[in-house]
Amino acid sequence: MPVFKRYTRRPKLKAKDIMSSPPVTIRGSETIVDAAKLMREKGVGSLIVVDPQGRIKGIITERDVLNSLAAGKACAGGRVEEVMSRNLIVARPEEDLDIVVERMREANIRHIPVVDEEGKPVGMISVRDLIDLGISAFKLFVDIT
Repeated sequence: MPVFKRYTRRPKLKAKDIMSSPPVTIRGSETIVDAAKLMREKGVGSLIVVDPQGRIKGIITERDVLNSLAAGKACAGGRVEEVMSRNLIVARPEEDLDIVVERMREANIRHIPVVDEEGKPVGMISVRDLIDLGISAFKLFVDIT
């Protein structure tokens, strides 16, 4: 048996293995300025918008905030629900990470909410999480100190 076959078995990482949890959420009725402040306070680039039952309703990103500012909505008391993305792309905690990453790449998105069966957010995966994972894997093979 060739030695290289030994390396063809790789453990599958799941979305839950790298997601940031708990996710940072906001209500759609909050102002865009409130969303920007919360992003700054928590050090995140997106917020999951939830309904009163805690189910995912949308997502607001730094890009949405910037676009609302350019359009004059942020300064005029605009609400999160006016600028959030509604056509959501989500992941499940048990999904294979390679499938989630491919979904993000195809949709050209930098953040993907991770939701449970009831549609309630349990985490968030960002490009930063993926970079951190890549750097950790890289360090296993290369001494970069």
